[in-house]
Amino acid sequence: MINIEQPIPTDDQDATLLEGLFQLTVAGETSNWQFDKIDSEVYSRLLATYAA
Repeated sequence: MINIEQPIPTDDQDATLLEGLFQLTVAGETSNWQFDKIDSEVYSRLLATYAA
């Protein structure tokens, strides 16, 4: 599992966020602050990219 407190390399940030979200989902840990934080970041990036 990723440690979201450590800086993520800029060249692999999107993949790392999605991997972290996937790992938490598979582990059934969707009701904790880590999941909420990553989910929010992924959602905001998707909105920024595809909103229009």
